[in-house]
Amino acid sequence: MSANRMKSGLLAVAVVPLLVASATVAATASSASAEPSGTTACSHPTWENKSPGKGTPKGDSAKIRSGPSEDCSVTKEVSGSTVLQYHCWVENEHGHKWTHVRIDGKDTMGWVYNDRLDDGGSKHPANKC
Repeated sequence: MSANRMKSGLLAVAVVPLLVASATVAATASSASAEPSGTTACSHPTWENKSPGKGTPKGDSAKIRSGPSEDCSVTKEVSGSTVLQYHCWVENEHGHKWTHVRIDGKDTMGWVYNDRLDDGGSKHPANKC
């Protein structure tokens, strides 16, 4: 085997693993920083206490969430007899209305989907967050 041919073979053996390694690192870096497709991030809109209303969960219970979406974490699940003070409402990116509430007599606050409230939640236009 000639010296030039041997050098070319050695060069190929050395370069190919480097190319494979750099492609793997690039693919891993981009997938680690990318948000999974099909998921919605939990938003935390500002709210004000605009509503004098109050209500209770529809049925046995309702989940109070950290934001106005099912993608947001549940901060508390309350029973159907729990009185919730309404603050204001928003419509999320899916067109669903959510009311910002506080458990009566407590400091626990968060968002409840209006369909889970006995009276449909805070929905008057003047009470929009």
